[in-house]
Amino acid sequence: MSPSTGRVPGPPGTLAHWLRALPDDTLVRLFRLRPDLATPPPPDFDILAARLEIRGSVSRALERLDTFTLEVVQALTLLPSPVSVAELTAFCGGLDLRAALESLRERLVVWGPDEALRLVGVAFDLLGERPLGLGRPVRACLAGYRQAQLVRLAAAVGLPDAVSDGLSASSGGLGDSDDSDLDLDSEFHLGAGSHPVRRESMIEMVSAAFADPHRVAALLDGCSARARRLAERLAAGPALGATSDAERLLSVSSARSPVEELLARGLLIGIEPGTVELPREVGLVLRGADQAGPLHPEPPEVTGREVGAGAVDPAAALAADALVRAVTTLLTAWGSTPVTPLRTGGLSVRDLKNSARLMDVPETEAAVVIEAAAAAGLVDLTPGTDVQFVPTNVYDRWCTETVAMRWAVLAEGWLRSPSAAWLVGGRDERGRQIAAMSLDARRPGAPDLRADVLRAVAAAAEGVAPTPESVRARLAWRSPRRTGPLLDGMIGGTLTEAEVVGFTGRGAPSTLGRLVARRLAAAEADDPGRGSGRSPAADEGLCRLLADAMAPLLPEPVEELLIQTDLTAVAPGPLVPRVAAELSRMADIESAGAATVYRFTESSLRRAMDAGSSADDLHDLLGHLARGGVPQSLTYLIDDTARRHGRLRSGPAASYLRCDDTALLTEVVASRRTQALAMRRVAPTIVISSLPVSDLLEGLRAAGFAPVAEAPDGRIVLARPEAYRTPARARPPAAESVPTRSNQLRDVVRLVRRGDDSTRAARAAQDAAGAQLGLARSAPVILVMLQGAVRDRRRVLLGYVNQQGTPSDRVVRPTLLEGGWLTAWDERSEAPRRFALHRVTGVADIDDAFGGPPVPDVGDWVVPPAADDLPGPR
Repeated sequence: MSPSTGRVPGPPGTLAHWLRALPDDTLVRLFRLRPDLATPPPPDFDILAARLEIRGSVSRALERLDTFTLEVVQALTLLPSPVSVAELTAFCGGLDLRAALESLRERLVVWGPDEALRLVGVAFDLLGERPLGLGRPVRACLAGYRQAQLVRLAAAVGLPDAVSDGLSASSGGLGDSDDSDLDLDSEFHLGAGSHPVRRESMIEMVSAAFADPHRVAALLDGCSARARRLAERLAAGPALGATSDAERLLSVSSARSPVEELLARGLLIGIEPGTVELPREVGLVLRGADQAGPLHPEPPEVTGREVGAGAVDPAAALAADALVRAVTTLLTAWGSTPVTPLRTGGLSVRDLKNSARLMDVPETEAAVVIEAAAAAGLVDLTPGTDVQFVPTNVYDRWCTETVAMRWAVLAEGWLRSPSAAWLVGGRDERGRQIAAMSLDARRPGAPDLRADVLRAVAAAAEGVAPTPESVRARLAWRSPRRTGPLLDGMIGGTLTEAEVVGFTGRGAPSTLGRLVARRLAAAEADDPGRGSGRSPAADEGLCRLLADAMAPLLPEPVEELLIQTDLTAVAPGPLVPRVAAELSRMADIESAGAATVYRFTESSLRRAMDAGSSADDLHDLLGHLARGGVPQSLTYLIDDTARRHGRLRSGPAASYLRCDDTALLTEVVASRRTQALAMRRVAPTIVISSLPVSDLLEGLRAAGFAPVAEAPDGRIVLARPEAYRTPARARPPAAESVPTRSNQLRDVVRLVRRGDDSTRAARAAQDAAGAQLGLARSAPVILVMLQGAVRDRRRVLLGYVNQQGTPSDRVVRPTLLEGGWLTAWDERSEAPRRFALHRVTGVADIDDAFGGPPVPDVGDWVVPPAADDLPGPR
């Protein structure tokens, strides 16, 4: 059954017949570009042809077309169907249309040979009534004109004198007065004794007059130069204008202003109060040889400020190193002190501020860092009811990788993350603040939009930092039908986040940014139906590729320090992970950057000794790392801290304190700073306290002493900080590879061909047996037949059940199929009606030889709202 005719078996000129002749590779490519067509697999080619005409499917296909390809589609709506490629090329000013037509044919928005191209019918509705800036045809523009206006217009366009005289006589010799008392649908006569002329026929006569370009040119020649310039401006597009004269009833002789001149001759038509439209026939004549108007075959250039190509990659590498350091600092802290999320999910404002202060970055950048770490699987919520944010066990393995690989893991996670970090801190539609790591910050389309922005940024020249406006213009050309606040926010948000991640440096695309943009483009070309933002993120080789490209840009890890006499140490580059971990236990980071500055203090050294390091261990490590030797001041500080460390030992009594130095123990007990510890001396070398060991140790250290904990058997208890971890959440399974997906789609094609052969064989057997075709009951067949009836304006017998469950059969002429509703002219009630598709029980074609009353113009319809409950018995 053909979607063009709705009849069985389908002539050679139908879309279903064209689909049967396509090779399997072409059909596989179609299912890649429009995956909704293959879900579920169509049972035969007639159903596939019907799906190709579904409004939602065609709309999704048009969303992925660039501006020039959409302009070619709009040109097809202006030309008679079918049209040859040569005619289409001439209409488009001789531009090269091969790439655009290839894209349209792959998606089967356009089908047919070069000599007879056809556009799917629903595309005419989706592209609007005014393609390429041209107005609607005269017939559509005149739908709101009253009878007297049509009479004047008929005379102005030069209809035969006898006709015009008769029309003027029937209108009562109207001058410039109002004609609101005339009925829109009233009849009038061409002259004495003539047959009555309906309003629709009059509109057809005027429309036929404007179909002659020479007549339109003559009307334009009769206008003043100012009126013609006004018409030319409207012909360039858009074809709508605003004027208070839109509803005036004018004759050519009474016209004074340019607008009045055009209105009187029908070159402008008032379509509603205050709005006029330049008809399509007039616009085409004014455009002359350039009928399609200005087209846009090339995307706009991405422009911006010059930053110097040599400074881009170093800035990007510095940002990448800072990102890795920030994540390490944050998750190390969260491993020791987990963060409790809000009851609604996500980080609280206080925790976000504390995290930003800890990483020494702004809060907006802190949100990017946190979301990237979460997307990379380095941090997650603990299982159970009392959940907390803690590092995962993947974080420990991540810390052992090189800086380049650690950055690559974060960058890959950011690319595929559904979270839009730029939303954090803003308000949702209910006025609530959006928290980091919450569901409110997630947008399903974020990966694809992020990929599109990165590809647009990478189109900038070397050393050029693109402006958001130029990126927006590039994206608008690439996907003009994709709009919305999410896209606008993703442009600015992605530009900011790409600078934090390292895909741009000083605002210009870096080597890494261009690399990932090429990868995204290749992934979309391989599997366009899945979107450019998802396929490469599932590529296991992407991390390795990014790490290999970043490694030359980063300085080599070092294992040496420049230790100064002021108890600071400068790392002249990134330290190897092992050295960095050991140094972080014995010194505090004072400033981070290309060269990290560490500071040694008594507290930091005591922290290392509490973790099990002895003075000899610290001397040996620093002696190995220090370039130029260890200053004497640091050596003394280590020895002095070690000498005091562990001389006091505490244990449970609830707790006790013992010391072989009785003088020191006396000093501790007598000190005013230890009185709150409630200590009592029970022996010359032993003091006990009612406080727990941890509280006693903390109080003694606050008083300036350096005790250590002791186990019941006398061994020293090392006070290593407890590190919290949670199992890493399973990452989403990688998308099927391109070959696997191709094999699946080839199976779908085989199913369609097999089912189509069976269906055609069954129909042939039915015809051979002489069976009469009754009501089609299958839902897919009903949809196909109704689509064909809408296109051909054919009468059908419609089986329908109303809300009360009463069945009835109706003879209708379908005109619109959209949103689960069928709009049709009901011949029983002689009025337009709407039918719910789920209540249609069957459809059968009716031979038009039975005739039927003419159907009024659709523009005059007023469809009753209660169309679902049609009365009447069957």
